[in-house]
Amino acid sequence: MKDFRKLREEALRQQHRQGDVFVEGDVIMSSITGEKGTIHRAGVNYVIAITESGDMFRAWIKDVRHVNVTDTINKERKSSSIFNNGKTKTSQ
Repeated sequence: MKDFRKLREEALRQQHRQGDVFVEGDVIMSSITGEKGTIHRAGVNYVIAITESGDMFRAWIKDVRHVNVTDTINKERKSSSIFNNGKTKTSQ
């Protein structure tokens, strides 16, 4: 009998082959190294991604997770001066 990890990996691989997950342009994070990047190319069982600094990394599909981009955008907006009545925050 297969364990849960093997079943999850097979299901993820099948979804990837059908084009349901990990397509070009998605923002991902490697669970092994912690690197974040945008998918440049998606292979059969791996992805090649480019980080914001321009570095490329390759990761197996089983080691990749999607990154929720809206959370990152909202954090940046909350710290901007537009949402602080035009005042910038000062550290004390």
